[in-house]
Parts: sequence; C-alpha cells; structure tokens
Amino acid sequence: MKRFENKQTGILSSSDLKTPYGKVLYWAFFAILALVALIALIPGIWTIMTAFKDTQEIYSAFGFFPKDMSWGRMVSRVSESWNALQLGDSFINTIVMSLGSLAMHVVVCGFGGYVLSKLKPTGSKFIFVLVVWTMMMPSQIRMVPNYISWLHFPFAGDTDMGVNLLDTFWPMWLGAGADTFAVLLFKNAFDGLSDSYVEAAKLDGCSNYGVFFRIMLPLAMPVIIFQSINVLSGAWSDFFTPLLVLDKNAVVPLKIYRLQADTSVQMNTYFMALVFASIPPFIIFAVFQKQILGGINIGGVKG
Repeated sequence: MKRFENKQTGILSSSDLKTPYGKVLYWAFFAILALVALIALIPGIWTIMTAFKDTQEIYSAFGFFPKDMSWGRMVSRVSESWNALQLGDSFINTIVMSLGSLAMHVVVCGFGGYVLSKLKPTGSKFIFVLVVWTMMMPSQIRMVPNYISWLHFPFAGDTDMGVNLLDTFWPMWLGAGADTFAVLLFKNAFDGLSDSYVEAAKLDGCSNYGVFFRIMLPLAMPVIIFQSINVLSGAWSDFFTPLLVLDKNAVVPLKIYRLQADTSVQMNTYFMALVFASIPPFIIFAVFQKQILGGINIGGVKG
C-alpha cells in the first residue's frame, strides 16, 4: 500500500489501509468495481466479436469468439461490411451536423453567458431567472411547439409565412444553441474572470464582439473543451430529433435504425454497422478522457 502513503482522507485514509480491516475493505471495493467494469464491457466486446462471425456461426454456435480470428479474415469482414452498408454519406452528414451543432453551441451559449456575466443589460436579472426556469421545463412538452416552429420558422402557427427548416440540419443546430446548462456554465466561468480584462480591451478600442472572441473565449478554454466533448458525443448519437426532421438515411443513427427492416443485410453486417457507429464516440473519449473525468470541476475557471 505504499502508493497510498500520501493519499488524502476519503472513505479510506492512508492509515486505514495499513490495518487488516482497511485492506479487506479496499480489496472488496476493488472486486466490486472490477465486476461492474466487466459487466459493462461484455456487451460491447460481444458486439465486436459477433460482427466478425459468419452469419451461420451466429445462429448455430454459442461461442463468445469467432472461430476464424485471423487478420485477413477480420480485414475482409470490415471491407465487405463497409461496402455493403454504404455508410459514407451518413457519416459525412453526421460529421457536418455535429460540427455545426458545436459551433452554434459555443457561440450562442458563450454569448449568453458573456452578456449575463459582464455586460448585464437592463433586465438581465429577469432574463437570468427565465434561463434557470427553462431548466425545470420537461423537454417533452417543447417538442410539438418546436416542430411547428421548424415547419414555419420563426412563426409557430398554421401560416404560410416563414421558412421550412424540415429536412435540414438547422433544427439540430438551433437546439444546440439553446442549452441552458451551457449558458450557466459559461456565465460561471466568466464570473471568475476579472472585469479588468474587459475594461482594458475596450480602452484599446476593442468592441464587445472582439472582447468575447479574443479575450473571454480563450480564457474559458477548459469550458469549451468540456462542452465540445458533450456536444459532439450527443450530436453523433442523437436519434429522436433527426427522426422527426431529416430524411430516413441522413445520419448514422437513422441509417442503422432502418437497417433492422432491411432483409438484405445479414446479421453480422448489422453488428458491424454498430461497431462503425461506435468508433467516433470511442475516439472522442480516448482522446479527451482527462477532460471528461475532470469535467465536474470545469466551472471553477479563474482569471
């Protein structure tokens, strides 16, 4: 237990870990966490292994691993499945939708936080109350009004006025910009920055837009990184909103959903589609796992 000599006090302190009772409790916690991790990993590993099996092997054998695990067989399975699924257009559309959602999210929510934190126009306290109040509103009750607004944007009514945003990415992009929690997170980050940054920039002739993009956003980079991870992961896996407004094969979640009814797609190919769809979120987590795991402390940005 030498690695825990400088351990801060928690459920088990460093002195507790030196006692027999502490050691038993430690290994009990370790065994429970290992078991939970194993339970969480098995479905994903089983999906990957099933994707590399033959269709007959899936139904006739009960083995966890495919019989043929040679490198050539795995490469051929990936190539055959990619050609059969034709996911290229769906991947590109999903990437465009995700990046657009990220840009709208950072700019709109960041501006909202900046206005409430630094500009504080007349009525900003009332606006802040409304922003917080929207967090109490169930998202389900907003779905029908939102759909009507998308049909005749920006008018929510049965009228010929407005622009039809259906079968475009704008509903997802606008929804990404209307994130109450992100506004509060940016406001909290900007509250921790000294007002002297804003005053000095304005003395140098910088506009509010310049202060926001050149001063505030770079100093709030930890928040942007954390929010970027959440937005990209959420946009990539979003199913319900694209189901309402987009063509059936426009993005990856819809494409995979429709594959269930396609009798020409074999079961192992369908499982390979699930593997393909899981790769981008896995990459995001692998690259930014430190920011994800430390996200709970993101709001405490200080200047």
